[in-house]
Amino acid sequence: MSTDSYKVQRIGLVNVSSYLIYRPGEAILVDCGNSGEEVKILEVLKGLGLEPGMLKLLVLTHSHFDHAGSAGKLKELTGCKVLIHRSEGDRLRKGFSPIPSGTRWKAKLLVGLGRTFARRLMKYPGAEPDLLADDLFDLEAYGFPGRVIHTPGHTYGSMIILMEGGELLAGDTLFGVENKQHFPPFAENLPALVRSWAVIRDLQVKTIYPAHGRYFSFESFLAEYDSAMERYR
Repeated sequence: MSTDSYKVQRIGLVNVSSYLIYRPGEAILVDCGNSGEEVKILEVLKGLGLEPGMLKLLVLTHSHFDHAGSAGKLKELTGCKVLIHRSEGDRLRKGFSPIPSGTRWKAKLLVGLGRTFARRLMKYPGAEPDLLADDLFDLEAYGFPGRVIHTPGHTYGSMIILMEGGELLAGDTLFGVENKQHFPPFAENLPALVRSWAVIRDLQVKTIYPAHGRYFSFESFLAEYDSAMERYR
């Protein structure tokens, strides 16, 4: 994945993906996986010829443990700034974000079990955010042609990243698990998620890169859109 001005590199972590947006001498990271994943991330940086200090910004699509667990350590090791939506800043500081409700029956069952037995799994080392986003954040401030867009639903502060080349880094606002729906199985605010999908439909997107599963075309999202709206609206 590349344009003339940047490249996008998927980093496969434990049960989740993060994405590195980079060019020679500088980079932005989208999500950072579980606690301890900073080791793998720094290895990937090195393999691409990037020093730790060249990581300028860590964008967290939301504050769940599998997306923000290594934020504090990465900030310590690289000096990068950490960006999260304003509504989830305190969750990041505390290192805890609750399990969202399920949108489908299997997910609802898992949520019930998780809230009973797995509360500790949602905890991670907290981190202090440096930047709190509202509706939009322009990545041109860090030298990259893209923007961060607030798309609440999966969590109250969920965000996506849309790059100039049409790459959409979706966090958990869309899923790419094979033979499954793109609509997330978990949502803290289902009506907001439906509205966020409507926002995404009107964006200039080519390819979608989710945190869970494989990348897929914008056409694949559009093919599911009407049935998802009918089911979840």
